[in-house]
Amino acid sequence: MGDRTPPRTVLVVEDNPGDARLVELFLIEDPSRPFRVYKAETLASALESLETRPVDVVLLDLSLPDSFGLDTLARLRGAFPLIPVVVLTGTDNEALALEALRQGAQDYLVKGQGDGDLVRRSIGYAMERFRGELALRSSEARFRAVFESAGIGVVTSTPDGTINSANPAFCEMLGYDEAELSTFSAVDITHPDDRAASRELYRELVEGTRDRYHFTKRYVAKDGRDVWVRLTVTAVKLTSGQLDFSIAVIEDITEKKRLEDHMRLAATVFENSGEGLFVTDSDSLIIHVNAAFSDITGYQPAEVIGKNPRILASGRHDLAFYEKMWSDLTTHGRWQGEIWDRRKDGEMFASWENIAAVRDLEGVLTNYVAVISDITTRKQVEERLSYAANHDPLTRLPNRTLFQERLGRAMARAQRNQALVALLFIDLDRFKQVNDSMGHLAGDMLLQQVAERLSDCTRQGDTVARLAGDEFTVILEDIDEPRDAAIVAHKILHRLVEPFDLGGEGAQISSSIGVALYPSDAADAQGLIKLADEAMYRAKHMGRNRCQFHSLQVNAQAFERLALEASLRHAMERDEFELVYQPIFDLASGRVAAVEALLRWRHPEVGALVPAQFLPLAEETGLVLDIGAWALSLACGHAVAWRKAGYPDMELHINLSGRQLRDGQLLAGVALALEDSGLPPSALVLEVPETQVVDRGPEVQALFQRIAALNLGLSIDEFGSGYSSFAFLRGLGASSVKVAQAYVRSAASVGDDAEIVSAIVALARGLRMAATAPGIETAEQLDFVIRSGCSRGQGFLLARPMTVDEMADFLAKGDLPVALKKRLDA
Repeated sequence: MGDRTPPRTVLVVEDNPGDARLVELFLIEDPSRPFRVYKAETLASALESLETRPVDVVLLDLSLPDSFGLDTLARLRGAFPLIPVVVLTGTDNEALALEALRQGAQDYLVKGQGDGDLVRRSIGYAMERFRGELALRSSEARFRAVFESAGIGVVTSTPDGTINSANPAFCEMLGYDEAELSTFSAVDITHPDDRAASRELYRELVEGTRDRYHFTKRYVAKDGRDVWVRLTVTAVKLTSGQLDFSIAVIEDITEKKRLEDHMRLAATVFENSGEGLFVTDSDSLIIHVNAAFSDITGYQPAEVIGKNPRILASGRHDLAFYEKMWSDLTTHGRWQGEIWDRRKDGEMFASWENIAAVRDLEGVLTNYVAVISDITTRKQVEERLSYAANHDPLTRLPNRTLFQERLGRAMARAQRNQALVALLFIDLDRFKQVNDSMGHLAGDMLLQQVAERLSDCTRQGDTVARLAGDEFTVILEDIDEPRDAAIVAHKILHRLVEPFDLGGEGAQISSSIGVALYPSDAADAQGLIKLADEAMYRAKHMGRNRCQFHSLQVNAQAFERLALEASLRHAMERDEFELVYQPIFDLASGRVAAVEALLRWRHPEVGALVPAQFLPLAEETGLVLDIGAWALSLACGHAVAWRKAGYPDMELHINLSGRQLRDGQLLAGVALALEDSGLPPSALVLEVPETQVVDRGPEVQALFQRIAALNLGLSIDEFGSGYSSFAFLRGLGASSVKVAQAYVRSAASVGDDAEIVSAIVALARGLRMAATAPGIETAEQLDFVIRSGCSRGQGFLLARPMTVDEMADFLAKGDLPVALKKRLDA
């Protein structure tokens, strides 16, 4: 393969054709690397040729028709500075040759001297030297560009330390221009305190014991400022090893030093502050705490680093408190306030906290910084002062000031919640006699014991206060009806008539109580206090040891209800309850299929009361649980006797109230009654009103599943009144339904109700349940329920409720109800 190196091109500028031809022959006689030669006889034609045909080198005769001497060289280089030039001269003029070299020629040749090798070698050296010069100039240009545009200071200095050059960044750093700096040595502008060390380091650089050093020092700027800098000084040496000059790269660290000083100061403050300080990252994990934090909280750094500050949470603040804190931090970048925290040993302490969010220059959250001030002692002092200002020193109850504040708050809450507030105004009867006869010390002891008894009679959220002397008040919040206030008042009356032990001596007093209600009696606090006070005086004038409501009507209703409740509580002890039974008939055969136990109260003063007259009160007070357990036990025993007497398949139906359904011991009580009586579980059917189970969801279904697991029967009473869905009824697993009595009584005459009954019966049949029609009182109703497909019926037309003995006789006779017999015989 041939050498593909492109030929070197030469422009020979020579007006003598013979000389030009000779040079051309020298250049082309080396076949290995021939030159391509172009020729020009004048400078003008040479310049024109170079415009269209660049070459590697120009051989230039200085004596041309249109130009002479060094001016020829200057004109050529001015037009084409990037082409190397070798000068051709007709005389061996060394001075001219040297001047040509100084003005940019790469070499010179004397015409007629030397051979082809010399010419070719001279051209080759010229090209190499020119490339080297270009590279050097490029390097110098790059250095100058870096030097001039560098963002940090760059200074060169002579071996004696005089500043040789300084870039713009260094001039701007100190406020001098380069000409001014060239009159100084580096030591001259160094801070006096740093000059000795600076001079010593530079001496070592000059002597060659070190080639480079780093140094932090201060310069003194033109305006007198101290400028902190970080220098890197490097020696540039001659081939002999001696220092030619030094280059110093200088970074202005004044601001960095200031920040470092501030950081050291901040760190000193952080570590030695008397306030507890901690810092978290953006994820709210603690990354640093100070000593005061450990002193305040009891946690050492290693115990909290990496933990969330909630490790200090006392549990005293609700979710809304922390939501407000984070809202302020997010919106405003800071939060401050009083907070209760908990130390490592579990003790709670009050603190005032300042929390600030820290963001970087781009606004990105990086940290939170919190300052904790332990204000527990101050809070305790404040609380003691507040307590003394708001409490009676003798009884430690709220005084008149705190009483009025709490009454106002109670009324505001009641207005928001649509609730009642009862104010009880209590005056002690015969207190003056005790005080006069036994002394003031005994009187004080009596007041203290009265305060304790009043507090025992109220709930935690209520307020008992002492206004003055022997006057006390009670604020009852969130009561449902006046009877609730009457109950508390009677409890107080009973407690305060009990004897008091006053240091070994006994004393007995009573009290008079007036009650006013907000908002029914008064719309403001002062009006309520006035009315309660008036009611108290009315009670006192009626004979003392009494309670009176401001409203006479409310007074009568409250105490009538209270008296009924008191009687109800004693009814079981006095054996005043009785069970009666109403048969449930199989409408196809006329036979008694079941009996339903019904409760009656034989009140000694009022007479017989049906369940609707007292069961709501029993339900509300919880007495229904004891009454229900008694009724279940007694009825199971009766049912066993009747089953043995000839009705082995007869069921016993027992009604359950909502309170009983919610009782966790219901099924345990049922199991105990069955075990004690010997009644099979399948013979007992629990009747539950539809309104007590509809929309109660999984809770009710779980209970009914347990009932089914015990093999007990379940009947949904008053079905159709609660708008149960088909899916809901199927999920309960009931064995029968009782149609709502209102539909049965009107079904024979009202078409819509008749359709409802028919739908209920069809629904029961589809779910394989028995359908019972209660409340049958007419033959028309009986005909309708039979036509509708009801399998069982119950009502006064067929049989009224009977005592246990009457029921036994009825079963023994075995007679069919007349109306049902007629229907079956027809």
